[in-house]
Amino acid sequence: MKLTNFLCLAAIALLAGCATPKTFVKTMDSAWASVEVRDDLAYINAWNAVVDTLVKRFDMEILSQQDGYARTTWLYSWTGKVSENYRVRVTTKFSPDHKVVEVKSEAEYGGPGNWIAGYDTRLLETIKTDIMGKVGRTTR
Repeated sequence: MKLTNFLCLAAIALLAGCATPKTFVKTMDSAWASVEVRDDLAYINAWNAVVDTLVKRFDMEILSQQDGYARTTWLYSWTGKVSENYRVRVTTKFSPDHKVVEVKSEAEYGGPGNWIAGYDTRLLETIKTDIMGKVGRTTR
């Protein structure tokens, strides 16, 4: 095999391993989703359920029950394999009246010193669905 052919194949393999996940959306504005909290659920129970949902997949970076705010650390294995080029995290924020919890997905692609900001659609939908299942109102 010629050296140029080998180098081309190596470059293709390298680029294929660095492909942006299909669920990544490049944007400076993170996507938020809202979940209405059931009327019969006390805030402390809703808070605990949301935090429990997050800690099953992530380590926590910030928790403030008083402010209704939680943010996870960056997770580098959301795609199913560890990658230093793609990371995700989740932020949740309860409304001041505790009747709605907002959920935000953040994702970055590229690597240290070269991150491209965006969000992950699969992560947002997964976390929103999980939170809705624990604290969300049912459709009437």
